[in-house]
Amino acid sequence: MSRPAAALHAREGLRSGAPAFDAIQDSFAAYLRAEQRGGRVAPEADAATIALALVGTVHHLLMTRVPGGGEDAKDATQRLVAVLLGTAP
Repeated sequence: MSRPAAALHAREGLRSGAPAFDAIQDSFAAYLRAEQRGGRVAPEADAATIALALVGTVHHLLMTRVPGGGEDAKDATQRLVAVLLGTAP
Protein backbone atom coordinates (compact mmCIF):
# COMPACT_ATOMS: atom_id res chain seq x y z
CA MET A 1 0.00 0.00 0.00
CA SER A 2 2.96 2.32 0.37
CA ARG A 3 4.12 1.64 -3.19
CA PRO A 4 2.13 3.38 -5.92
CA ALA A 5 2.27 0.41 -8.28
CA ALA A 6 1.01 -1.96 -5.57
CA ALA A 7 -1.86 0.36 -4.68
CA LEU A 8 -2.84 0.66 -8.33
CA HIS A 9 -2.66 -3.12 -8.75
CA ALA A 10 -4.89 -3.65 -5.70
CA ARG A 11 -7.47 -1.16 -6.97
CA GLU A 12 -7.54 -2.82 -10.39
CA GLY A 13 -7.81 -6.26 -8.85
CA LEU A 14 -10.77 -5.31 -6.69
CA ARG A 15 -12.52 -3.74 -9.69
CA SER A 16 -12.00 -6.92 -11.71
CA GLY A 17 -13.53 -9.18 -9.07
CA ALA A 18 -10.56 -10.32 -7.01
CA PRO A 19 -11.33 -11.46 -3.46
CA ALA A 20 -12.87 -8.53 -1.66
CA PHE A 21 -12.34 -7.16 1.79
CA ASP A 22 -14.13 -10.02 3.58
CA ALA A 23 -11.51 -12.45 2.27
CA ILE A 24 -8.72 -10.09 3.26
CA GLN A 25 -10.22 -9.65 6.72
CA ASP A 26 -10.51 -13.42 7.15
CA SER A 27 -6.85 -13.80 6.15
CA PHE A 28 -5.75 -11.13 8.65
CA ALA A 29 -7.77 -12.82 11.41
CA ALA A 30 -6.32 -16.24 10.58
CA TYR A 31 -2.81 -14.78 10.63
CA LEU A 32 -3.41 -13.15 14.01
CA ARG A 33 -4.79 -16.41 15.45
CA ALA A 34 -1.67 -18.22 14.23
CA GLU A 35 0.45 -15.55 15.90
CA GLN A 36 -1.55 -16.12 19.09
CA ARG A 37 -0.83 -19.85 18.93
CA GLY A 38 2.85 -19.02 18.45
CA GLY A 39 2.84 -16.76 21.51
CA ARG A 40 3.60 -13.58 19.56
CA VAL A 41 0.14 -12.03 20.03
CA ALA A 42 -1.61 -11.98 23.40
CA PRO A 43 -4.18 -14.76 23.77
CA GLU A 44 -6.86 -12.27 24.85
CA ALA A 45 -6.46 -10.18 21.68
CA ASP A 46 -9.67 -10.15 19.62
CA ALA A 47 -8.29 -11.30 16.25
CA ALA A 48 -11.54 -10.72 14.35
CA THR A 49 -11.93 -7.14 15.59
CA ILE A 50 -8.27 -6.31 15.01
CA ALA A 51 -8.57 -7.71 11.48
CA LEU A 52 -11.65 -5.55 10.85
CA ALA A 53 -9.79 -2.44 12.04
CA LEU A 54 -6.78 -3.28 9.88
CA VAL A 55 -8.88 -3.85 6.76
CA GLY A 56 -10.74 -0.60 7.31
CA THR A 57 -7.52 1.32 7.85
CA VAL A 58 -5.68 -0.24 4.93
CA HIS A 59 -8.67 0.38 2.67
CA HIS A 60 -8.81 4.01 3.74
CA LEU A 61 -5.07 4.52 3.29
CA LEU A 62 -4.99 2.70 -0.02
CA MET A 63 -7.83 4.73 -1.46
CA THR A 64 -6.96 8.15 -0.06
CA ARG A 65 -3.19 8.46 0.16
CA VAL A 66 -1.17 9.93 -2.65
CA PRO A 67 2.50 8.89 -2.71
CA GLY A 68 4.64 11.63 -1.23
CA GLY A 69 1.66 13.47 0.22
CA GLY A 70 0.94 13.59 3.93
CA GLU A 71 1.38 10.82 6.44
CA ASP A 72 3.16 7.66 5.36
CA ALA A 73 0.67 4.76 5.09
CA LYS A 74 3.15 2.22 6.47
CA ASP A 75 3.81 4.35 9.56
CA ALA A 76 0.09 4.90 10.16
CA THR A 77 -0.62 1.18 9.88
CA GLN A 78 2.24 0.25 12.20
CA ARG A 79 0.99 2.69 14.83
CA LEU A 80 -2.54 1.27 14.54
CA VAL A 81 -1.27 -2.29 14.96
CA ALA A 82 0.69 -1.26 18.06
CA VAL A 83 -2.40 0.35 19.57
CA LEU A 84 -4.66 -2.60 18.75
CA LEU A 85 -2.21 -5.11 20.19
CA GLY A 86 -1.53 -2.99 23.27
CA THR A 87 2.15 -2.57 22.45
CA ALA A 88 2.12 1.17 21.75
CA PRO A 89 4.56 3.18 23.88
